[in-house]
Amino acid sequence: MDYEKAINNLHNILTHEDKFAEINKSIFDAIDTDNSGTLEREEVESFVKSLLVGITNDDEEEYDQNERHRIVFGVLDENESGEITLDELGKFLRELFKEQIKELQDASERMKRKAASSLNDGWNSRAGQGAAGYNPAMDN
Repeated sequence: MDYEKAINNLHNILTHEDKFAEINKSIFDAIDTDNSGTLEREEVESFVKSLLVGITNDDEEEYDQNERHRIVFGVLDENESGEITLDELGKFLRELFKEQIKELQDASERMKRKAASSLNDGWNSRAGQGAAGYNPAMDN
């Protein structure tokens, strides 16, 4: 995965209001299946279920899914009106994208450390062998 590219893309979306507004509206419209201009609980539940397809365990209890939907809706429904507005979704997406940038930065750093560690391990194993045909112990 190209972490830097993903980080730059998310940063670009967050810093260009017109791009963010377009993405926010597109997501909102995709969820707002009845075109009411607000997102009802059932629409959000359906959307979350479709997002989780292939991610959740088939043996997962129905209660856990219902609880997850309740939590997601509660987070999105900032003013507790029972419906989610475009602005509420936008606030959520901003925080989600910021959090995703942090996750990607952390993953990128872990990959860099792992690569550096592997490189160091390779050098260390070769250093113990000495140069081809040269044995440092023979210098004495």
